[in-house]
Amino acid sequence: MFSITRAIGPTMFALCGLFTYSADIHARDLGNGWAPSVIEIANLPDYCKTWFREQKVPPNCDGVHHLCAGKVLINRTLDFSIPKAERKRILNQAKGEVAYIFGRKNPSCAFMGAARAAETQIKMQENMLR
Repeated sequence: MFSITRAIGPTMFALCGLFTYSADIHARDLGNGWAPSVIEIANLPDYCKTWFREQKVPPNCDGVHHLCAGKVLINRTLDFSIPKAERKRILNQAKGEVAYIFGRKNPSCAFMGAARAAETQIKMQENMLR
């Protein structure tokens, strides 16, 4: 037979775990663009999905994974549940990831336009986070 006292212990344990998890939602390093969630990957362009799922890079674009990490980080800065200071930190890391493709990779890469667009998006986010 069901006993209320038997159910209280596991219920309280579950509620405490849920509260602890939700209170500590931003404790993980959100600046780690190399570990996007499945949902974050779904919001990326096809070439980034390919990179994160299969680790394949397009020809002449071996730095595209930095662009993809930057795009993950840019998307995280749009999450208003993350404190503003943390979003600024994440955006700074996104800036470094996107800048990598300009300084060290082949300028004939087909995704240079996407990198420029990401750079513009970063500038817009910087203005919003001031």
